[in-house]
Amino acid sequence: MPVYLLHGFRWPRPLIRIHIILQNLDDAAAEWLLAPPTTNALLANFRHLYPQLFPALSSLRFVEQYDPLDLSPASTSQPYAYVADMVEEVKLGVDVDEVRGRGVGNEQWSAMMELRDKLAPEEKVAWFVVVCGDEERWAPPTVGLLAGGGHSGHWTGEESIRGGSVRGPGSLLSETGSAGYGAENGDRRKSPGTFKKWFGSQRSLKKPKSKQSLKDSSKQSSTPHAPPLPGTAT
Repeated sequence: MPVYLLHGFRWPRPLIRIHIILQNLDDAAAEWLLAPPTTNALLANFRHLYPQLFPALSSLRFVEQYDPLDLSPASTSQPYAYVADMVEEVKLGVDVDEVRGRGVGNEQWSAMMELRDKLAPEEKVAWFVVVCGDEERWAPPTVGLLAGGGHSGHWTGEESIRGGSVRGPGSLLSETGSAGYGAENGDRRKSPGTFKKWFGSQRSLKKPKSKQSLKDSSKQSSTPHAPPLPGTAT
């Protein structure tokens, strides 16, 4: 259960979602910024949008707060993530004054303040203690992954960013891309030939009567029946 002492600001989740949508970041999952594809997509996007800030923010990273023992519906989406330029992992204990005494340079401080103003102007830049109970939390599939025919969720293996790897329970969709079809459930799709045969067989069962047949049937129906003999039961 990693515990971090970090310097940065909180990025509210609604603003994260808006940023990802407006910037069209298909590989980013707004609910879990520790997923490597999300981290890479956001950092690349920041470098593109704010190139003047990144020389002073070379160690910029994201941190999430998460309690794996909290099974409430609200726990699946925390209200904010952290954008940090200094992160110290607390193993057993840490001297807070020593960590803070290392200081933040003027250029780094100015760059962090400007980045805060662009991403979360109402938040403050400060020191925070953050607990992340499980950094290998499963992340939902991204739009880019689904469009490329990938599986649901990301398997990163050894790929991680400081422990920010992601685990997944496997693909939730079959190879055909939809549940209910495929080899396991049988092929439910009928070929056009099947429908043609079916409609053809229906047409063959009902052949139109000829004019002669219609005349014969009308004569038979118009012929009066003979009256019954006396004493016989009708």
